[in-house]
Amino acid sequence: MAEHSSPSSSKVIHATLRALEEPVVLVDRLGLIDFANPAFQKQFSLSSTGLSLSSFFLVEDTLFPISSRVQVVSPPYTLTLSPVEQTELFLVTIQSLDLDQVLDSNIDAALLVTDEDFIVTAVNETAGSLFGFDPSEFLHKMTPVHLHDSEEFQLRKQHLEQLNLKNLSDADILLLHGRDIENEWMYHRKDGSSFYGRLYMTRLRNGGFFLFITDISSQKQIELHLIKSERRFRLIAESVLEAVIFHDEGTILDANRAAEIIFRTRLELMKGHQILDFIQPEFQESVMHRITNHHEEPYEVIGRRADATSVEIEVFPREITYEKTRMRVAVVRDISERKKIEKMLEREKNAIMRQRDITQSILQASNEGFLLTEVDGSFAYMNVKARKLLDVPGIAPSKIQERISMIPNLDLATRYTMLQQVEELLAGKHTEISSRFTLQQPDDSGKNFFEFYATSIKKEHHRFSRHGFLFVFRDRTEEQKMDHVKDELISTVSHELRTPLSSILGFMELLRYREQTADKTTRYIQIVHEETKRLTTLLNDFLDIQRMEAGKQDYVFTHFSLRHLLTETIETFSETAETHTIHTYAEEDPIFVYADEDKIKQVIINLLSNAIKYSHAANKVEVRLTKLSDQAVLTVTDYGLGIPQNAFDKLFTKFYRVDNSAVRKIGGTGLGLAICKEIIESHGGAISVESELNEGSTFTVVLELDPRKDFEKT
Repeated sequence: MAEHSSPSSSKVIHATLRALEEPVVLVDRLGLIDFANPAFQKQFSLSSTGLSLSSFFLVEDTLFPISSRVQVVSPPYTLTLSPVEQTELFLVTIQSLDLDQVLDSNIDAALLVTDEDFIVTAVNETAGSLFGFDPSEFLHKMTPVHLHDSEEFQLRKQHLEQLNLKNLSDADILLLHGRDIENEWMYHRKDGSSFYGRLYMTRLRNGGFFLFITDISSQKQIELHLIKSERRFRLIAESVLEAVIFHDEGTILDANRAAEIIFRTRLELMKGHQILDFIQPEFQESVMHRITNHHEEPYEVIGRRADATSVEIEVFPREITYEKTRMRVAVVRDISERKKIEKMLEREKNAIMRQRDITQSILQASNEGFLLTEVDGSFAYMNVKARKLLDVPGIAPSKIQERISMIPNLDLATRYTMLQQVEELLAGKHTEISSRFTLQQPDDSGKNFFEFYATSIKKEHHRFSRHGFLFVFRDRTEEQKMDHVKDELISTVSHELRTPLSSILGFMELLRYREQTADKTTRYIQIVHEETKRLTTLLNDFLDIQRMEAGKQDYVFTHFSLRHLLTETIETFSETAETHTIHTYAEEDPIFVYADEDKIKQVIINLLSNAIKYSHAANKVEVRLTKLSDQAVLTVTDYGLGIPQNAFDKLFTKFYRVDNSAVRKIGGTGLGLAICKEIIESHGGAISVESELNEGSTFTVVLELDPRKDFEKT
């Protein structure tokens, strides 16, 4: 330590690092560990000195010797190496990466995360592909030892325990072999096949472990080929399609027949030439860098044939010893056709992904809840509607039968029936099920009505699962409302039409079959006339509301005086309003508006008719017309039954009538105010009500004034 810094400064640095809760370590410029704080020793089980940083992390050899600050990503950590002032040491700070992001990355290696008991808790997709397991088969069921060759593992374990003179756990065996040159293992796939893999393993802060396994089978195959005799190698080399090139620091020594074919030249013309002569100029620097730094990782590059054309090649470099001489061998594969296929597959993949995105967008935008499950009911996909209905958090894996048990506001009988149906479907007793259920809204404002059905889906070509189930939740609340409206319409029409028709038929039969006095005849004819007018008004209301809902209501807009229309309408209406006096309060200003005069008159008559109809105990109705800024305000006030507060929201909907005995005696269709609302809002205006029970009601209509300043007001 004296050669790096003074003893006093070293003590200060060491004391400072010991106090840190995060694992940190001091290394020299070659990566050898000089000092590690207790947090590092505990987390990474540092038991001896003289180890290098690469014993604990995936660190490239090209990183050393280091001379300045550098940051290295070594899953599942990020290492930052910073020079320590007045020393030749570097401080290494270790930060944990987001394991979820690491597992979701496209790293071409199997990644496994275990808990402190060495049980696998998370894997990436590559692990499933490499070992042939469904990812769910790993989780909470297996340890990494299950993937290793049992005989090889036991031999290594026995050897290490003899060296250490103590029993070692399975995790310790792999951890020790995940930090040195003996990190190559034999692995077994689910189908019984085997492959060679390189293991990197480290301990996580929570006591679990992180394992990084790469398939090195191709590298092992090359090594086995190179240890054979030259004659056997030549026989094998000439029979393979890959080019095999021997070179010394880039100078070609020998090659096989496949090299002549790939690079379109003769072996005699290749020997003695630089390997860079067969690489396109823009890639020569990177290839030479790999050769001089003895890299052995496979790589892809653009080659250059003797006729100057390009060829896409994959190179597998290796160093071998031949007759006590170190040389390099490169196995070169022509991947031009593979690249064409990959590009074609990439286009197909993109097309499939676009189609998938379109399908998902459609499903997400649907008003129906879609839920796809595995054979055991585990969620595989669901859209927003289903997630909202089942109240499923974004990160919580679950099963359909569990979520049905937790649907809020679902009555016990329905819940039991649905669960029984689902269990029978999952057990294969049915291929389809369906059910209907009702949910009370949280604010007790009403109920939501749903239809629930499910069907089995065959997935014979699916990689991990043979079949699953599609569950659909359809919100039929609006349909229920329409059914209710239809029932109301039938009930109202049958009741309201029957009454005037019965009166007309009865009095006409009296006039036809019995002799009547002149007074009775006159009175009967008057009653028939009134009932006919009532029937006509009723049919007109039905036709109006139908045209309005269909968007076919025509409006003829003209400029007219609202005051004049109101006065004229009240004079005509007063002739038939024998029981009430209509008091009118209007300004002298004519108050011009731009509207459909007949429709506005219909609204006025409807409000006056209601005011008289629902105030039989009173003898007057008040009508006021005022101008407020750029608006005309018309109010109709009666002193009758009044309207309860809880009826205000529904008062202007069709077929709605206040549910009390006094109103039921009066009769009516419940369409008048709905028609008024449609007419006024179509004019850009508004209609509202203020009322108290037994005190009367005031209906207010607001319309925009005619905006034209130069309109001749006559």
